[in-house]
Amino acid sequence: MRYGLDVLIPDDRNGTLAANMIGVALASALLVLMERRGVTELRHLLLPGFCAGLTTFSAVTAQALEPREGGLLFLAHNLIFSLMIVVIVLPLARRVIPVRS
Repeated sequence: MRYGLDVLIPDDRNGTLAANMIGVALASALLVLMERRGVTELRHLLLPGFCAGLTTFSAVTAQALEPREGGLLFLAHNLIFSLMIVVIVLPLARRVIPVRS
């Protein structure tokens, strides 16, 4: 999926930013889903495994340190947008995903 985003969005930084936003939204929704379904064992596999592999924080760090203009701004965008996604998706997922009894 990460490779596909790089193909669709050829600018490294925008592809990385898109991957991070998708990964953060997916991780937030999965966290609520697993919490509501009582499936905490999968959390240890899916969140740090799949979602962390998609978000590629190492790519953010490497791109922020590249000798291009705006590295710190790019890093700030990633952090701020990631937090905004969590603030939006967590409450939304908690409203939409029912608790399994």
